[in-house]
Amino acid sequence: MGRFRDMVVQLGLSAGRLILSQPRVQHQVDKVNGRIKESRETVEAWLSNLEDELWVWVRRMQDEAQRAHTQVDRARHANAYYHTLGLKPGATLEEIKQAWRKAMRKNHPDLFAHDPVAERAAHTRSQELNTAYTELCALLSGRQRSL
Repeated sequence: MGRFRDMVVQLGLSAGRLILSQPRVQHQVDKVNGRIKESRETVEAWLSNLEDELWVWVRRMQDEAQRAHTQVDRARHANAYYHTLGLKPGATLEEIKQAWRKAMRKNHPDLFAHDPVAERAAHTRSQELNTAYTELCALLSGRQRSL
């Protein structure tokens, strides 16, 4: 039985070689192989583009998640920022701006140029005021940075 099967396989291979030796058949086989190659290249290009688009989407989602995290962090610290500016929570952007300007007029480091210790303290206080102003404006406007 094994010899018969081997003989049938050899006969099939011989028949295949005989058929492929005919130019018309070989031309058709080459044509089909060309179409398969073109289709493979088309699908690979499509998949490559799809992968590129997917990475763009992933990066955009990561950026949006980071912005949302930043806004949540700002909201978590908002009460401290309002307190730094001497405001009650819920103040408008205009009220925040006015409070920041008023506080900066009192705490600007240039006002204490004659006293290095007071100047350093004013510098620290102005940094706190600027941070509070920037973060509250960004929180209320939804922007990343407001200054």
